[in-house]
Amino acid sequence: MQIFKKWEKIATILFLISPLAFGRVSWSVIEQNLRDNGGDLKALSHMKCFIDEKSNQRFSTKRPVQSFNDDRCYSLDSLELGDHRYMTLIDYMKPGTKRRMFLIDLESGAVRPMGVGHGRYQSSYVKLRLKKNKNSVKWARYFSNQPGSNAPSSGFYLAGQEYVGKFGRSLVLHGLEEDVNDNACERAIVIHKHLMVSKRRAYVMSSGCPMVSWSNIDGVIDALKGRQQGIKLTQPGGLVFIYGPRESGWSYGSCVL
Repeated sequence: MQIFKKWEKIATILFLISPLAFGRVSWSVIEQNLRDNGGDLKALSHMKCFIDEKSNQRFSTKRPVQSFNDDRCYSLDSLELGDHRYMTLIDYMKPGTKRRMFLIDLESGAVRPMGVGHGRYQSSYVKLRLKKNKNSVKWARYFSNQPGSNAPSSGFYLAGQEYVGKFGRSLVLHGLEEDVNDNACERAIVIHKHLMVSKRRAYVMSSGCPMVSWSNIDGVIDALKGRQQGIKLTQPGGLVFIYGPRESGWSYGSCVL
């Protein structure tokens, strides 16, 4: 009986530390696949930290004084990371000429890289050269949480619901970090498609949104979206992490919130 209990205990421990527990592969598999596809392992380490340390944390939804997006942005009082199969890393430390958005399958470990555009800030949509206080098509250097800034916002998000806007199918993003990206939904910062973004690179900037190609938008939305009733979110979707200059200064494996 004691031998049986001993092996039962060992089996339980092995299950809990197994890469396939809860349907997930090991992080080493994801790291290898991300590396093979040109991704940054330091950026990934911050996502792992968030999942390990913030999974049970509830993030309050910011309530603006006035809002024209109440149903879309503020149908839930708080947001919580669930056991979603997919997450995505958007690495704005890489140039727009590279594949810098990585859709990650936490069950299989597969990583799908793609091109993505960023916000223009004070620039025109097609500015090619980087100058002071301006973003270019190639480089995102200036970030803001301010409505009307046309800038990208970095940090941690949860994917929300989908809707059909002027760019077709679009995915709402709910920022989780106060004064960093918590105005994202109010600013209508969403993932959408654009004709001037290919599978491999961006040729134009946005008014703050991450933009992907027409061929990638359906796969991204289907993988990341949360649950909804009409336009109202009932359960958030996958984790989205936008890696910028602020996050590049974090220590490896940390997730400062």
